[in-house]
Amino acid sequence: MSFGTVEVRRSKSKTALARHHDRALRGELARVSKPIPWEDFERERYAEPALALARDLFTKLAMGEYSAVGLFAQITAGLAFTGAPLDIVAASTRVGSDEIRHAEYCLRMAELCAGEPVSVLIEHEAIAANVPAATNQANVDFLVFKYAAIGETLAAALLTECRRRATDPVLKALFGSLVADEVHHARLGWYYAAYRAPLFTLPERQELADRVAEFVMGIEEEFWLGRDAPVSARGAAKALGVLDSDTQRRVIADVMEGEILGALDEVGLGASLAWRARRRPAGA
Repeated sequence: MSFGTVEVRRSKSKTALARHHDRALRGELARVSKPIPWEDFERERYAEPALALARDLFTKLAMGEYSAVGLFAQITAGLAFTGAPLDIVAASTRVGSDEIRHAEYCLRMAELCAGEPVSVLIEHEAIAANVPAATNQANVDFLVFKYAAIGETLAAALLTECRRRATDPVLKALFGSLVADEVHHARLGWYYAAYRAPLFTLPERQELADRVAEFVMGIEEEFWLGRDAPVSARGAAKALGVLDSDTQRRVIADVMEGEILGALDEVGLGASLAWRARRRPAGA
């Protein structure tokens, strides 16, 4: 990894994150997660098909959250080595600790749903193959836009809907805890976008626009299928916060069209054009 020489000065982004950073330095913003009443979960209340879907949801979440620990470590290194403002680098360092806590929470919930210990396999080589190294400014820009701004906004929207649907108190508390952190992670991405947008050269903006467009075009296809329970278990699946396909598609469309596309267009990436050309599953 080679970045040459980077000048680091006591500067901050001209965004609300700078004020947040100052408060954090004064010890005013220590986030303490609300306790989750794990012992109150009553597995026997729910049909096995619904529990199986919930277990699948939480094992997949655990895999994603655990993988994000390394991803955001790489993003943080890239931000530091490209001389990003201190408040942005500091906010990025906090993401990893949130993600490892999320991974543990999700594994614990998967075990409660399964009624037995659960483990997941993380294929680091497959993940690394799809993540460009944060070794230059263009890659750092893309990683923050893709995984923090867009990715965490999508995650927050989906988990918010899970929380809204869930009636089980343990699941409701768990989803609430996850959402509270994902919102902070998404804000990091958008604050970075506000900081970087005025600094883009035309070639940098065009390269990022092309890379973001390719990602945006595949989002609906990636999230097309939710977890559809058999008729007899739909009520139980909903109580556990599991999203069926129709609901998941609606949430993705709503957050893309109501939040993400406009924000990307505002910084000159033309994402709305990419969304209109998005890939659709056969028969959609």
